[in-house]
Formats: sequence, structure tokens, C-alpha cells
Amino acid sequence: MSGTSSVQNTTTPENAIQQMEAAFNRAIVKSAEITTKTTEKKVSLDAAKQRPNA
Repeated sequence: MSGTSSVQNTTTPENAIQQMEAAFNRAIVKSAEITTKTTEKKVSLDAAKQRPNA
């Protein structure tokens, strides 16, 4: 086993933190996209419900 290092495939704490941060950032972006879409749908539904009674 000399000459080859198994350390290359080992996840360091720094790498693990970077991977978690990247996953959280993707989740935050996705959540914001979903919030935007649902808000737009709710606004259009509310606008459709508001009709004059006269």
C-alpha cells in the first residue's frame, strides 16, 4: 500500500462543511423560488375573487 494514499477520498471537516453550506444554499434558493410562485398564484386568486358587488 505504499505509494497510494487513502486520504484523498477522506472527507475533511472543512469539505463536509462546504458541502453542507452548498446544500443549504441550494435549499434556500429553491425555497425562495417556491415562495415566489405560490405568492404569485395566491395574488392572482385573490384578484379573481375581488369583484364589484354592484
